[in-house]
Amino acid sequence: MNITFRGSPVGPVRAMPKFLRVLYGDAKQGTNGPRNARASWTCTGFEDRLIDKYPICPEGSKVERIHDFPSCWDGRNIDSANHRDHIVFPEANGRCRRGFVAVPQLRITLVYDIPRDVQVAGQYKVDSFPEESHNPRSDHDDFANVMSQRIMNRLVWCINRDRTCGE
Repeated sequence: MNITFRGSPVGPVRAMPKFLRVLYGDAKQGTNGPRNARASWTCTGFEDRLIDKYPICPEGSKVERIHDFPSCWDGRNIDSANHRDHIVFPEANGRCRRGFVAVPQLRITLVYDIPRDVQVAGQYKVDSFPEESHNPRSDHDDFANVMSQRIMNRLVWCINRDRTCGE
C-alpha cells in the first residue's frame, strides 16, 4: 500500500480545510449507474492503463488498484448533499473549472500478490454490498482530512516546491 499526495499539473495547490470529505468511485455503481464509477484496476508496470475489470496480469506483474481522488475544491464547503459537488475532478487539461481551486490530490495505491491461476480463474474480488455482486466497478474509497493545519501547510509547501517530504 502506498498513500501519497500529489500536486496539480498546472499550478500550485491550496491547503485542504480540516474535515474536508472526499469520495472516490461508487460503492453502489450497479444501483446508481456509471456516473461516479472509476477505472482503477491495472497490473504493476502498466499504471498508465487503468480498466474497470479485474485484470489478469502477465507473469512477474501483480494486481494493482490506483485511486486518484478528486482535487478541485469549491473553496467553501467541506461536504455537500451528495458528498461530491464540493470537490470534483480536474478538467482534461488539468485545470479546475471556474469557481474551484486545486488542493493536494490523494492517491492510494494497493498491490496484491494474487497467484496467476487465481487471476485466470476469476477467483478474486473486492468486497462490496451484496447487490453489487463483487462488481469491480464498485471499487471505492473515502477520505476525511483530519490533518492538523501545521501538517497540511507542510504538505502544501512540499508539493508546491516539487519536493518529497515525509514525517
